[in-house]
Amino acid sequence: ASWRSALSHWRGVYLIIDESDGKQYVGSAYGSENLLKRWQNYARTGHGGNRLLKERDPANFRLSILQRVSPDLEDTEVIRIEASWKLRLRSRAPFGLNDN
Repeated sequence: ASWRSALSHWRGVYLIIDESDGKQYVGSAYGSENLLKRWQNYARTGHGGNRLLKERDPANFRLSILQRVSPDLEDTEVIRIEASWKLRLRSRAPFGLNDN
């Protein structure tokens, strides 16, 4: 219960690693979703609506939080932080699983 409460409160940037080949996907959670709702979406769909993840087996996915941010941080700022992680980790295709 305590981790659910924490994840429902925080916005942030997360990493999904496909352990079958090590490719990475960087995503963010903000707005009404926050981390808990976003991760529940992945658990339900297996891909969270992300095109390059749809082609993969979610059983190989491992999720982790890269950076927590304030629950009231503007959406645009969360997206800017996400973009900086994509650059640092080289998670954009063809090296990674981000297509934006």
